[in-house]
Amino acid sequence: MKKIGFVVLLIAIASIIFAQNSVNDNYKIAQKDSVWVDTLPRNLLGLNVYPAFGILGGGRLASTKIFMQYKHLYDHMNLRTSINYLNFHYNNEKTDILKLKRDTIIKNNDTTLVDSLVLRRFYYDVFSYDFRVGAEYAFPNKDWRFYFGGAIIAGIHNTNEYYYHYTKEFKGYPVENVNFNFATGEIAGFRKTSFFKTGVDLTIGVDINLSPNAVISVQYAPEIVYYHKLNQNLVDPDNFFVKDLQNTVKFIPDYIDIIVSIRF
Repeated sequence: MKKIGFVVLLIAIASIIFAQNSVNDNYKIAQKDSVWVDTLPRNLLGLNVYPAFGILGGGRLASTKIFMQYKHLYDHMNLRTSINYLNFHYNNEKTDILKLKRDTIIKNNDTTLVDSLVLRRFYYDVFSYDFRVGAEYAFPNKDWRFYFGGAIIAGIHNTNEYYYHYTKEFKGYPVENVNFNFATGEIAGFRKTSFFKTGVDLTIGVDINLSPNAVISVQYAPEIVYYHKLNQNLVDPDNFFVKDLQNTVKFIPDYIDIIVSIRF
């Protein structure tokens, strides 16, 4: 909700500031009672840079959406298409204690018993690639262009789940410092599931002209998607993945986009 409020406030402030200048200029031709007509280039090619703001702010986003978008502007309509990459962030800190084992170590003819914990660490890699085509109704003005609309979505969604086994010397409870380096670990089991992704997104936002050839857009873009299971690859010696992944519908309400575009 804080993100939604931030976008609404930003759009409102931008609209008020730029509308004030625009109204003053537009009324200079009010004798024909006409509206302002955009004479700048009608093609926009832009990149969503909002994920960079999350990184700079030190906060971790629940999911990251990066896309390249082409938009063509008509008098009161936008047509848009984009290629999108979405990465969903899950907690990779989960660790289970599987068992306690005792190893016999012989060194210099001395026998030593060493107790070790066998631990299991989880890792998730969840992401989507999709293509979108949509339209928006626009309210043009000299310095800004308010719009709302939607698009259809089609793509591939991947849910990859892994677990690793590793040992740590047991020195008593509580068990501490069970950190694990994924780069040096060996995968003990995994489940890789692919889905066909379809859905729609909704957009409400504003294009702000920075110059005749540069535009920054701020928009709120929730989406609802359906994941249809295509295939699954499973290796599970621990029998951990008991519940199978099924077809599902998800509503994702918290996407904010900041798109930097060039006009041509």
